[in-house]
Amino acid sequence: MSEKEAKRPARRWLVRVGVVCVVLVVFYVLVRFAFQFWNLSLPADAPRIAFSLDDTWIGQIGVTDTTYQQAMTRAGGRLITVRPDAAGSPKVEPELIETLLDEKKIDGLLLTGGGDVDPDIYGGDTDKTMLLHRLRDDFEIALIRAARARNLPILGVCRGCQILNVAFGGTLRNLRLEEELKESHFTFKGHPVELVPDSTLAKLLGVTRLDNAYSLHGQAADKPGTGVTVVATGPGDVVEAIEVDAENEESWIMAVQWHPEMAVTDAAQNKVFNAFVERARKARQQRLSVTTRQ
Repeated sequence: MSEKEAKRPARRWLVRVGVVCVVLVVFYVLVRFAFQFWNLSLPADAPRIAFSLDDTWIGQIGVTDTTYQQAMTRAGGRLITVRPDAAGSPKVEPELIETLLDEKKIDGLLLTGGGDVDPDIYGGDTDKTMLLHRLRDDFEIALIRAARARNLPILGVCRGCQILNVAFGGTLRNLRLEEELKESHFTFKGHPVELVPDSTLAKLLGVTRLDNAYSLHGQAADKPGTGVTVVATGPGDVVEAIEVDAENEESWIMAVQWHPEMAVTDAAQNKVFNAFVERARKARQQRLSVTTRQ
């Protein structure tokens, strides 16, 4: 084989790598453009939803932005991205979090997926945990407490369900320590979910069973926190949804372990986002009413 022929495979490999890089860059640009376009398509008075973003590589390249932006735009909510350093301090200070919510005129809080919640917070097992980010944990717990104090609606999805339970003193279950559960709950195939019939979530969705909920998680709520009620379970009796202060009509705090933002054609699951945004709209009206009186 000549030297020229020997170099051809290397050149083909470089070309392929170059094509992949270009595709990724174009995808990233399109995602960012779409994110801005969707926000501009909303009316000026759309409820402003604090969006605690996925800190894994999936979130960093914009995939999380896209899926949630589509779901929230259809529901009529405007996502306002907040990160642990958004309060202007390298550590979480409750006073700064409260100021952040006021300055950004937040009407609701959306907690999304990402890495595991640090077991040190709830006294859990540190074995087989992944992508821990303690600053994000502390930040979101502070957000939850500040939002609750203002009677803002809170919706948690996947990791959001876990951090919400921990914020109220609950614990988590590490599914990676149970091989069968790990396989059935971290899969794009999804799994069925059974809902408690008289729960707010079941009444909201209009069903007591979802045949196929998209599930991608290695942790789940275990012991419920104070005021937390389990309202749905999946294979292995794993917690799939919780409600907080369910008897308090002034409160709307709910979380699901599966990913309704990925079920774009499921009318029942889309009702979660619609109800959340509607409560955020009411919170916005109350906020503006208070501001006007002042």
